[in-house]
Amino acid sequence: MNIILLSGGSGTRLWPLSTERRSKQFIRLFHDEAGRPVSMLQQVWRRLGSRGLHQSAVIATSANQRETILEQLGCEADLVLEPEKRDTFAAILLSVAYLCSHRGVSRDEPIIVMPVDGRTEDSFYDKLLQLPETLTSSGANLALMGVRPDFPSQKYGYMVPEGDSGADTALTIRAFHEKPSKSDAVRYIERGALWNCGVFCFRAGYLMDRLKAVGLPEAYEELLLSYDRIESRSFDYAVVEREERIVALAYEGPWKDLGTWCALTEEMNRPLIGPGYIGEECDNVHVVNELEAPTIVLGLSDVVVAASPEGILVTHKESSSRLKEALDRMGRERNNDKKASSERTVDSSAFPDGTSVTTRRIHLEAGEELVTAPSADVRRIVSWTVLHGRCRLFQNGRELPAAVGRSVVLGEEDSARLKALDPLDLIEIITECHA
Repeated sequence: MNIILLSGGSGTRLWPLSTERRSKQFIRLFHDEAGRPVSMLQQVWRRLGSRGLHQSAVIATSANQRETILEQLGCEADLVLEPEKRDTFAAILLSVAYLCSHRGVSRDEPIIVMPVDGRTEDSFYDKLLQLPETLTSSGANLALMGVRPDFPSQKYGYMVPEGDSGADTALTIRAFHEKPSKSDAVRYIERGALWNCGVFCFRAGYLMDRLKAVGLPEAYEELLLSYDRIESRSFDYAVVEREERIVALAYEGPWKDLGTWCALTEEMNRPLIGPGYIGEECDNVHVVNELEAPTIVLGLSDVVVAASPEGILVTHKESSSRLKEALDRMGRERNNDKKASSERTVDSSAFPDGTSVTTRRIHLEAGEELVTAPSADVRRIVSWTVLHGRCRLFQNGRELPAAVGRSVVLGEEDSARLKALDPLDLIEIITECHA
């Protein structure tokens, strides 16, 4: 058994907790049997571990999530790091090449792909283990897991079978429909359709043949160097919906994609996470607070309050589906106000000895410059750390190396100029002594 866990995605549907740098699967919003906070990723890993399957798994992810995953799962987690984000098709191809090149997986061995951001029970994993046998007995090229719908959701994709049958019988899939209208969803359910939960099973050679067909190398290290040549599409569109020999197993138990605040809070076993208080008169209120300052909610119902250093969200649960639209609009308004979007003070502290420290997050567009020079009135030390993007950095007229993660400290007598070559984000820390 070989398993690929997809953990490279990021999004804004759970903003302000879910961001480009921290995906929803890393947020510790649940608790284990001992009451310790755990994330979706940790829950999936624990369930695989209880079946001895975690040693057969690799995690496909982006480089900026590496440290978070190792911190949550430990160094035993085997990671396949994407050089750049190119959607699930590329991530799965790279992972299959890794399994074949580094773990000696043969062309005939089955591989299961699954996401790490779903909420389900142990019985789901029991059904998961039936996929390789289903692949063999059916003669199909792909075997999928599907969930029996319990209502006509418009959030999920539907797999429509050729005919309906029992829970342990493979269904031949004839059509896929992504996020249909409610009336169409009702019609699909009447035809025995299943929700697509993003779980696939295939033999390693099935995807290795695709690499060969498009002229891409099969060796993992060589494929890394050619990663930008892989089609940037989802595995569903690039493979699943083009395959004719495809079957699915129906899972009858509970399953939920925790992609919205409304869905997520239904699964939280505590209404309050972080410092705060929810009034006794409140009904169906959830608070997730990552700030040191407490949050108090009084006299409200059906509300989510979420706070992090990225921002604060207060929404009625039924309106949380409009979050992406609100963030897009806010982003456009910020872009129209360059001064507002170019810099933000993260922290400002003053000390009794006359020293002050200001930390700013700065964004520069390509071609824009940041300049500092000695001051005759105050002793000043400036530190710049590049977070993202390329730039040229000059200190006292001499060019210095500048790369993501590199910091430069400018003394009291130094002058410096930084020019952005791409859209650039950096942290500036200014320490001044007024004594």
